[in-house]
Amino acid sequence: MYVSPAVRSIREHPVEDESVTLLVRAADDVAEIRDRIETAGGTIEESLEFETLAVSIPQTGVGEICELEGIESIETDRTLTIDADGAGEDVSTSGE
Repeated sequence: MYVSPAVRSIREHPVEDESVTLLVRAADDVAEIRDRIETAGGTIEESLEFETLAVSIPQTGVGEICELEGIESIETDRTLTIDADGAGEDVSTSGE
């Protein structure tokens, strides 16, 4: 399973009382992954193309999502936006 650098960072250093939106791509059955994510405390915000779900979850729950079986990749939703430098999810435009 691919876990992006930004998600690995959140998993290792979660901020209490902060949430994150993840893009979770299923390896096989998206319905089965949906159920596992909801059981782990995630909220499905949207179903996207290519067997991908937009999932909102407290940062403290990211590690549990990363442990689920049947996931091909996990990235933050910032991968949907591409900046001029092409850095994508690794760049914060808020100066943080």
